[in-house]
Amino acid sequence: MENADGYLTRRKFNGLLLGATAAVAMPFGSAFGQGLKKMVFGAASKTITPLLAPFVVPEYLGYFKEEGLQGDVAVLGSNAAVAAAAEQGRVETVVGVPSFQLQMLADGKPVNFINFFEYSYPFKWGVAVKPDSPIKTLAQLKGKKIGVHNFGTSEYQVGKILVKLSGLDPEKDVSWLSVGEAAGFSLAKGDIEALVYFDTGFGTIEASGIKLAYLPLPPNVPKVGGLYIGATRKMFTERRADLVKYGRAVAKAMFFIEENPEAASYIFLQMFPEAAPRNKSTQEKVEAILNPMVKRLPSFRHYDKSIKEYGYISQSELREDVEFLGLQSKIKDSSHLYTNDLIKEINAFDREVVKKHARDFKLPYKS
Repeated sequence: MENADGYLTRRKFNGLLLGATAAVAMPFGSAFGQGLKKMVFGAASKTITPLLAPFVVPEYLGYFKEEGLQGDVAVLGSNAAVAAAAEQGRVETVVGVPSFQLQMLADGKPVNFINFFEYSYPFKWGVAVKPDSPIKTLAQLKGKKIGVHNFGTSEYQVGKILVKLSGLDPEKDVSWLSVGEAAGFSLAKGDIEALVYFDTGFGTIEASGIKLAYLPLPPNVPKVGGLYIGATRKMFTERRADLVKYGRAVAKAMFFIEENPEAASYIFLQMFPEAAPRNKSTQEKVEAILNPMVKRLPSFRHYDKSIKEYGYISQSELREDVEFLGLQSKIKDSSHLYTNDLIKEINAFDREVVKKHARDFKLPYKS
């Protein structure tokens, strides 16, 4: 459903669910108290998927309410629409996508956002083949046909880099095919011999019953493709404390999801029943959501294992993104696009309490 501004929000779904599902009514209702400050996250996707779980399950779990907030998600369809909504004050936080922001910077356009929390770390892509494929390494892709979603998405650019790192020429030694939404079926039918895709996309394919084998990646893959939570500079001036509280609720949710991804998948299903296949049992529906959610879990934590805090942003990633996009001649400094000033405060929560919450969560179909 859409609101007056023409975008989809989670609260529209909740209004329907509250009246129809007793299991949902109590946790959702607990977050609709008076005096809570609105915080809407602007996402560039067209639908709410399990990838947005860290931004929706905090309300069900009461984490937004604990911070004095009322959380919501607006799926706006594009990065440009997200930026416009933030500038107009229709959303308080936004998804920070380096490729979009850096291109704006390279084009001389003002980037009026600061990324303050990295919720999904690189590297999210891989190369899959059929389980019985004789191809065991990237180098063995020579002369083969490789599928990508389409040539306008990041998989194609990443795929070419991976092929190049394996010692092959991505323009001459392999051929490429755009397979769209039928990526898994194209691989299973033999239309392509390998598929370059992202983590949760592979999870969705596997959840449909298609089995995959993954080729080992080279050790020097670029650290590109991180996703951030950002806000306008005005928000930092006027509502810095609320940004900390919002980030803390999201961090709690991420920790909960890590501790009990099945419970998080069940919660997501209660909030968005249309996200799962119809005519399945509750447990089967949860499993369909669980597979892509588990695929994303490694991206919750920084690849530098010495960094224990959620959300810390490394400047080196932005540099690699600049190189990946070929914008070195136009961008000399991108440090103003991010800050780690809120990270310590965001991580100031009791992990043992959240861990117990996750482990004590009861799944009704297992009772």
